[in-house]
Amino acid sequence: MQTKNYAFLSLIISLFFSCGNSDEDFLTDCDTDHFNIENKIKGGSVLETWKLSLDGLNSIKMAEKTNANWIALSPQVNFIYLCENFHPCRPYEYQIEREIDQLNRVIPKVINSGFQNILLKPLTSFWEVNGSNFWGDFYVTNETEWKEIEATYSDLLYEFAKIANKFPEVKMLSIGNELREFVKRRPEFFKSLIRKIKTDFPNLKLTYAANWDEYKHVNFWDDLDYIGINSYFPLVNKRTPTYSQLINAFEPVKNKLHNLSCKYNKPILFTEYGYRSMDFGAWKGWELGEINSKNINYKTQSNTYESFYDTFWDENWVAGGFFWEWKLIFENETNNSNENGWYVNDKPAQEIIKSRYTD
Repeated sequence: MQTKNYAFLSLIISLFFSCGNSDEDFLTDCDTDHFNIENKIKGGSVLETWKLSLDGLNSIKMAEKTNANWIALSPQVNFIYLCENFHPCRPYEYQIEREIDQLNRVIPKVINSGFQNILLKPLTSFWEVNGSNFWGDFYVTNETEWKEIEATYSDLLYEFAKIANKFPEVKMLSIGNELREFVKRRPEFFKSLIRKIKTDFPNLKLTYAANWDEYKHVNFWDDLDYIGINSYFPLVNKRTPTYSQLINAFEPVKNKLHNLSCKYNKPILFTEYGYRSMDFGAWKGWELGEINSKNINYKTQSNTYESFYDTFWDENWVAGGFFWEWKLIFENETNNSNENGWYVNDKPAQEIIKSRYTD
C-alpha cells in the first residue's frame, strides 16, 4: 500500500511541475559541434541606411568604437501608391531601381568604414495596403492580390541579392523581417524565393529575421543557412532588473532557442538584439513610448547586454548577432547620449559591446 501511495504521489508531483511548462522550456540534448562556427558574427545594425547616401556622412565609426566585424544595413522600402491607375488604391510596386541606386552609393562608404562583411536586411512596410500599424500584421484576403504582392516582393529581394555580384562584401541577405502573417500564410512563396536565390547566388548566405514571438510559425528554417531571431523577449518587469534576475529570465529563452537549433540542425543568428536605456527597458521596450530624455536608465541597458552575452555568446549553436542599434551622426553633429532609446553610441553599453567583441 505504501508503494502504491508513493507512486501515486510521484505522479501528482510530476504533473504539477510540468503543467506550467511546455517541452520546449527544457533543454534538449543534441550535438551542435558540427556547426564549426570558428568566427562569431560580431555585428551592429544601422536603421537609417539612407543617410549614408548623403553628403557629410562618410564614416560610420561603428567598427572602431565597438569592434564590430559585421554590419546589418536595413533599407526601409515602401510600396508606391498607384491610386491614379487603380481604384481602390493598390500600391503593389516597389521603387526597386531607386533602392538599388542608393545602395550602390551606400555600400562603398560602409566598406571604407572598415567593414568587409555586410548583411542586407530590408524592412518592407505594407500598411498602405490594409492599414496595418505593424508590418507583421499585414495580409490580404484574395489570391490575385497575393500574387501581385509576391511578384514585386520577389523582384525586390532578387535585386538585393544581385548586389552581392558587384560587392562581394555583401555576404548575407535576410529574405524578410518580422513578416509574421505573410510568412505564416504564404510559406510556399518563401520556399520558392529561397530556392531561386540559392540557385542563382550560391555564395550568398540566407536568413530570415523572425520577431521574438513568431519564430515558431516559420516552417522554412530548413531551407536557410541561419535561424534569424530578433531578440526582444520580455525578460523582467522591473525598473532596474539585476544581472541575476536577467540571467534567470534568459534561461528558458536559451532552452527554447537551443531546442529550435536542434530541431532544424541550424545555428541561431540574432539578427537583432538590443535593449532601451530606460526604466523597464528589459521588458516590452516597444510599449514604452517615443524616444526622448525621460526615465533614462543606463544600468538597465547595461545589465541586459551583460546577461545576454553571458547567456548566449559562448554557445557553439549561436553564430553571433547584430546589436540594435548604431546611430549615424553627421560630421558637424554632436551625439546626444541622454536619450532612452536603443542606440548604444556613447553609452556604457557601447563599452560592454566593445569588450565582448574583442578577439
